[in-house]
Amino acid sequence: MSQSVLNKSAARPWLGILDTDSRAILVALVLLVVALALPAVPLKHDTYESIVILDITQSMDVEDYELGGTPTSRLAYAREAARRALRELPCGSRVGWGAFAGYRTLLLLAPVEVCENYGDLLTSLAKVDGSMRWENASEITKGVYWSMRAAKELGSSPNVIFVTDGQEAPPLDPTNILPMFDDLKVGQVHGWLIGAGGYSPLPIPKTDDDGNREGFWRADQVLQPGDLIPGSKSRGAEHLSALHEPHLQEIAHQVGFDYARLSSTESIARAMLDRRFARRAQAATDLYWIPALMALLLLAVRFAPLLLAEANAKSAPMAPVDEDRR
Repeated sequence: MSQSVLNKSAARPWLGILDTDSRAILVALVLLVVALALPAVPLKHDTYESIVILDITQSMDVEDYELGGTPTSRLAYAREAARRALRELPCGSRVGWGAFAGYRTLLLLAPVEVCENYGDLLTSLAKVDGSMRWENASEITKGVYWSMRAAKELGSSPNVIFVTDGQEAPPLDPTNILPMFDDLKVGQVHGWLIGAGGYSPLPIPKTDDDGNREGFWRADQVLQPGDLIPGSKSRGAEHLSALHEPHLQEIAHQVGFDYARLSSTESIARAMLDRRFARRAQAATDLYWIPALMALLLLAVRFAPLLLAEANAKSAPMAPVDEDRR
């Protein structure tokens, strides 16, 4: 044995006690301890800031989505998409919640950092539902305007993610389709209109002030477009609801927003993570995954061949018995 090997063995006699497998496990355990103890490191990376506004009017209770094979309302599906979006945002990003009903958008929670406030964001998001509805009207064009004003007044210029099916109630006066946003310039506030719902009109659930279902709205219980024109006998189908996509696209064009459809639970995350609006900022970044991944790779390299060989040995056919040698 060479002198250098003897010196190493003398300096670390415990290494001779451990076999190769034990040493691999020991190093992996040390790496896992390091992963648990490793503090967050301040690094510069892309961050994002958004306000997610959810339409909580009654047409958003139409169940034309599915989650896990169960019919789901537009509002519940939008909440789930917003919940999943939180998981995708890097630390340092900021998110706030808002609700729309009547003609106003109310900021429920100003944007806060997602990693430090993850649990609070989820808890508050779960409470955004029809029980906080303050009006049955749904003047969406005005709601978009108020959401832009709320974003502007915050001073940090968050993007607006406005999720709605686009159904105006009462229906818009055909002679004055879109209001003018005189105090806001196009592009001054960026955002997305996210269209929720299917293309097939479905009955709108009717609920009381406490959120209890009372059947569905009938045609004679809601204002129809023909009611806005004196002497008109034409009726409409405002008691049914579908995604009003062309209307939302027109609003988006007028205010300088982008438009996307809520086609999956990833739709809101894609809007939030639009790299055109990323902001470079220094934020605490968790790097625990690096030593944890090293531990996993070490164990895989050391033990995967052994496990594979053992599996092959078990699956190999038994050799035939030589009757002449029995």
